[in-house]
Amino acid sequence: MSSIKKLITSLTVLVLSGMFHTTLSAQTVEEELKMLKDAVAKKEGGEKVLALKDVGMKFRSINVDSTRYYVDLAFKEADALDDDYYRARIWMVYGILSWDAGRPKEALEYHMKAKPILENSKEHYVLGSLYTNMSNAYEALTEFDTAVDYQFKALESFIEGKDSIWIAGSYLNLGNRYKLIQEPNLSLEYYLKALDMYQKIGNDYFVAMSYNNVAGSYLDKKQYDQAYEYARKSLEGYKTIGARLDQAYSFTSLALASWGLGNFDAAELYYGQAISLQEERGERLAQISLKNDLANIYLKQGKVNRAEELALATYAEAEQIEFLPGIDVLSKTLSLIYEEKPDFKKAYEYHQKHKAARDSLYFSEKAREMLNLKEKYETEQKENEILRQQNELVESELSIKKRNNMLMGSGGLLAILLIVGFVVFREQKIKARNMARETALEKVMAEAKAQENLKEQRIRIARDLHDNIGSQLTYLTSITDSAKRGIDKGEVFLMEKLTQMKQFSLVTISELRDTIWAMNKDEIGLEDIKERTQQLAATVHEAMDDKILVRTEGNPSDKVLNAFVGMNLFRIIQESVNNAVKHSGSTEIVVTFTEQENQVGIVIEDFGQGFDTTKESIGNGLQIMRNRAEKAGIDFKQTSVLGKGTKVELKVNV
Repeated sequence: MSSIKKLITSLTVLVLSGMFHTTLSAQTVEEELKMLKDAVAKKEGGEKVLALKDVGMKFRSINVDSTRYYVDLAFKEADALDDDYYRARIWMVYGILSWDAGRPKEALEYHMKAKPILENSKEHYVLGSLYTNMSNAYEALTEFDTAVDYQFKALESFIEGKDSIWIAGSYLNLGNRYKLIQEPNLSLEYYLKALDMYQKIGNDYFVAMSYNNVAGSYLDKKQYDQAYEYARKSLEGYKTIGARLDQAYSFTSLALASWGLGNFDAAELYYGQAISLQEERGERLAQISLKNDLANIYLKQGKVNRAEELALATYAEAEQIEFLPGIDVLSKTLSLIYEEKPDFKKAYEYHQKHKAARDSLYFSEKAREMLNLKEKYETEQKENEILRQQNELVESELSIKKRNNMLMGSGGLLAILLIVGFVVFREQKIKARNMARETALEKVMAEAKAQENLKEQRIRIARDLHDNIGSQLTYLTSITDSAKRGIDKGEVFLMEKLTQMKQFSLVTISELRDTIWAMNKDEIGLEDIKERTQQLAATVHEAMDDKILVRTEGNPSDKVLNAFVGMNLFRIIQESVNNAVKHSGSTEIVVTFTEQENQVGIVIEDFGQGFDTTKESIGNGLQIMRNRAEKAGIDFKQTSVLGKGTKVELKVNV
C-alpha cells in the first residue's frame, strides 16, 4: 500500500476551531445549522463573530464555499470591532481552512499569528483548540516531536478546563501521532479511549470519526476484517447525521480494507467515491494519494492501460504543485506499470525519478534540520555577544568604583566585593553559554559530516545502478543488432537471440530490484542479505535448469549494517556466485554465514576445476570485488586450488 500515507493520512485528523459542539446526538448537521443561523440574528459584537464562525465551521462537513463565506463574514465583524482577540479567533479558523486545502505551512502561520493573543486570554478550551491545530500542522510538516509536544499541551489545557469532549479529541489526535510513527497498538489504545468517551457523551459526529480512526489502526495491523467493519460503522454514522463530505474518509478506509482482503473490484468502487468527495472538498493532496492507490488497484486487476492513464495524469498534477511525496509514490507506481507492459526503458526512467524524489525528500528533511540547528546556534552567538558587552560594562564600572573606593575607605570595600561576585557570576554564566554554543557547533558539524557521508553513499549506489544496468542494456542492444543482421539466418537463430534477450532482460530487472532494495533502506540486516542470496540461488536454479545447486547455510542474527556496506557485501556474494556458475564447472555452490561477537563471516565456495592463482591474470570481476570490499571496509580473500575449487572469504565488523 502507498507510502504516501506516512505524510497524508487518509483518515480524519481532528481539527479544533472553538466551534459549537452540541451533545444532542439526534440532530443532523442541517438541523444544527438552522439552530446556529437562528442564533446569529440574536447576537451582537464579539458574540456575533463567534456565532458566524460556528456556522462556517459547521458547513465544513457539507459545503466548502459556504464555510469560507461565513468565516469571511466573521472576520469582517471582528475587523469592525477592531478587537485583536476576535481577529485571532478567526485567524485560527483560517489556519484550519488552509490545513484542509493541504497548505500546512500557511496554516501554521495563521496559528502562530493568533498564538500570543490567545495565550493571554487564559481560556483553556480555546488554547487547547489552538495547540491541537498547531500539532496537526507540525505533523504535516514532518516535525513529529513538536507535534506531540503541542498535542500534550492541548490535553493539559482541556483537562484544566474539564472539557470532556476535547479531552477525548486529544486522545484521538494522540492516536494519530502514534499511527504516524507506526505504533498501531498504541494508536488503537488511544482511539478506543476516545471512542468510549464520545459514546458516553453522545456526540454522533465524533463517534463516526473515532470508528474510522479505529479502522485505520486495524489496517496498520493488517487485520482487514476488523478494519472493514469499523469503517462501515463510520460510514453509517456520517450518513445518519448528514456529514456527506466526511464520508470520503470512511470510503478510503473501506477501499484499503477491501484491497487488503483481495477484493479489488470493491476497492475500485470505494476509491472512486472517496476521490469524488475529496475533489468536491478540495483536498488536493488527499486526491493525489487516492488516485495513486486506484492506479495500483487497476494494475492488480490487469487494467494496465487505465492504470497508466491515471498515474500519468496524477503524476503531472503532483509535479505541477511540486508535491515530492506524491512524485515519489507515483513514479514508483509508473515504474511497476511499465515493467508490466513491458516497457523496460520507461520503467527504468520512472525508477530513476522515484530514486531522485526519495533522495530529495530525505535531503530536504535533513536540510531543514540543519537550518534549525543553524538558527539555534546563531541565537546562542547573539546572546553571548550581549553577555560579553554587559561584562565589559560591568568591568568598566568596577574600575571606576575601585578608584572611588581608594577615597571612600573601607566602607566601599563591601561594594567592590559584591561587584566582583557579580562579575564572577557573569563569567560563569558566559562560560556555560560558550560551552552550549560549542556543543551546538559540534552537533552541526557532526550532522554535516553525516550528511556528506550519506550523500556519498547514495552517489555510489547510483553509480552502481548505472554501471550494472547500463552494461546489461548495452548487451541487449548488441543482441538486438545481431538479430537484425542475421534475420535471414532462419527461425532457429532468431529464437536463440530472443531467448538471450529475455535472459538479459530478467537479469536487468533483477539488478534494478536489488539496487532499489538497497536504496530504500538506511540499514540492511544480515537476514535481508541471506534472503536476497536465497533469491539469487533460485534464479540460478531456474536459469541452469537445476543443473547447479546453490545452497545457503548458517542462520545470521538480526544485526544490521549500513546500506552502503550491506549493498556492497551482497554484490560481492552475487559476483562470486556468478563467477562460480560461469567458470568453475561445479554442480554445487555453498554460501555459508557465520557469526562471532562483533564480526560476520561469509564464505562462497565451489568444488569445481579451480585455477592457478600464480598464472591467471586478475580479471575485471575480481578487481571490482576487491575495490568494493576495500571501499566498504570488508575483509576480502580469494583462494583456489586446481581440481578442488575456489573459495571467497568475506569478513565485516558489526
